[in-house]
Amino acid sequence: MGHSEWLPGLTEFFPPTPHAHQFVKILILTWIPISLLQWTPLKLLQMMGKTSGSTAFHLPGRFAWICAEAVAPFNMLYIMYALPSKLRPPPDAPSSILRTGLPIQYEILILLYLIHYLNRAFITPILAPSVSPMGPWVAFLMAYFQYGNSTNVACWIVYSAVRTHDVSRVLMSPLAGLGLGLWLAGFYGNIACEHKLFELRRGAAKRKAKSEGKAEVSYHKVYVVPPPEGGFKYVLHPHYAFEWLEWTGYWILGGAWGLGWGAESAALWFLVAEMFVMLPRARQGKQWYEERFGKRAVAGRAAALPFPGL
Repeated sequence: MGHSEWLPGLTEFFPPTPHAHQFVKILILTWIPISLLQWTPLKLLQMMGKTSGSTAFHLPGRFAWICAEAVAPFNMLYIMYALPSKLRPPPDAPSSILRTGLPIQYEILILLYLIHYLNRAFITPILAPSVSPMGPWVAFLMAYFQYGNSTNVACWIVYSAVRTHDVSRVLMSPLAGLGLGLWLAGFYGNIACEHKLFELRRGAAKRKAKSEGKAEVSYHKVYVVPPPEGGFKYVLHPHYAFEWLEWTGYWILGGAWGLGWGAESAALWFLVAEMFVMLPRARQGKQWYEERFGKRAVAGRAAALPFPGL
């Protein structure tokens, strides 16, 4: 089947050629206008979580979440092992520990990405008290987002092995240490805040069951507004801010190891895309909290960042 000069053939995505990688970069830019729709009445179509609504067409939440998010780590694993062998000459760094042939710095970036999604795609939805049903279009867009970003990040890492000749740079410079420290802080904070929410929801569900005289505890659609303490003292969605901190550290780490800082950095585009997608979602969540629990319970907190309007 023929294809135009700008549209890669299907086989060019398995694994992605430089041409296919450039096409995926364009796809990622579509997330900016898509995310802007969340500031319009079309946000009501974002049926997931607290705002999932209820229709016969919804998918089971836990199943849909895992399937959509799992696209990222599985695609990363595929590209990290399939693509290097296609390069000429294939990378053969002596520091490689994962048998990809890539320098250890690049493999650490891959491992950090996989660790994030091990938690995001599997551990978090499994440990959550419940996951609300999800609109199938939401699950599709999530998978689309994860495919685009995982492809861009994986190709950025692998193709940098060809473009970057200075693979002997210091493994842990002050700048790399800063990036790794921010990644670890963001990763820990994200998990801690999410699990605090899980704990609050479990407690509320048990109290509800006890007050109703029920022996069986149901966690479905049981929500609480987190008290203004700890990570929730100034914002209602601190786990969003911590995730942005995590990917800021990832971007710094990639830059410190010579993979670029500007438009060529897939980590930077990942961070920008996440903020465009998640910030309006946080604002929608704040509005939901105010309508459900009242402005007094919200206590003047911001949605995701401790600044007015954020």
